[in-house]
Amino acid sequence: MGRDAEEASLPASSPEYEQDDDEEDCYLSDQEDDALEESVLQVLEDGNLEDCHWSSSSVITKEYLLAAQREDLRKVMELLGLKEHHARTLLIHYRWDVERIFELLDQKGRDKLFSEAGIPLGTANNAGSPSATEVTCNVCYDDVPLSAASHMDCGHNYCNECWTEYFIVKINEGQSRRVKCMAPKCNAICDEALVRKLVSAKRPDIAERFERFLLESYIEDNDTVKWCPSTPHCGNAIRVKGDIHCEVECTCGRQFCFNCSSEAHSPCSCVMWELWIKKCRDESETVNWITVNTKPCPKCHKPVEKNGGCNLVACICGQAFW
Repeated sequence: MGRDAEEASLPASSPEYEQDDDEEDCYLSDQEDDALEESVLQVLEDGNLEDCHWSSSSVITKEYLLAAQREDLRKVMELLGLKEHHARTLLIHYRWDVERIFELLDQKGRDKLFSEAGIPLGTANNAGSPSATEVTCNVCYDDVPLSAASHMDCGHNYCNECWTEYFIVKINEGQSRRVKCMAPKCNAICDEALVRKLVSAKRPDIAERFERFLLESYIEDNDTVKWCPSTPHCGNAIRVKGDIHCEVECTCGRQFCFNCSSEAHSPCSCVMWELWIKKCRDESETVNWITVNTKPCPKCHKPVEKNGGCNLVACICGQAFW
């Protein structure tokens, strides 16, 4: 009786009643709930699903580029037990998408995943007899000492001179990120450490280019990383997680669309933006032609083109002028 009386006599401003008021604020009224449901259905009916997508971006500086690349390499090397050059080959083939590699590993299996990327599944022994002191190169057909020849993980063995010339040609052709073995019908990717060693001994400048191409492959062959399109180039790259159809901003202040690398054009789509740019470009060329080849009428100010005869021309409005 006494306890019930105390509870009944609590004032409306007591903490207990204030807590009840706060709990009521956590719920939507029937009208608010109906309005929220109607707005969600309207978004779904209009097909504006882009509003439900999310994305986040981060800037990769020159100093952090190598660290970001090595982080992805480390993940693949540890989880799949691969050497660094095999992990890089796998990542470049699948455009540095670590999550997709693990998904395809479950779907296709390890052997098929590696063979499609150019990673040899087994090593063939083409180096000759263990007691041999020389090996015959199948390119130049010279007999060279074993120390002057090299073999890849696929087992194909050639002299260092032929390997070096082959690597230099491939790097100059822009194929340094995926240099295949020069054996016929062999799709294995060459060991980058051997490429670096042989090329640097003869052409250090080509070796530096090879290193730069390997580093830039993290951006050039990556669907979620792009260079900042600033002019002059600031040297930064932007990495996006989530929806790539978004607008990002570099630390240099440049804002651009990540999908098409054009200037920020939200809410206009990339296709519509390209059509608009083309239209403006075509109209600009038309205006330039009119300026050069016509003269405005002094009466109606419409452009008039002289197509022959004397210098006296007549406009469609009836005005004649020189």
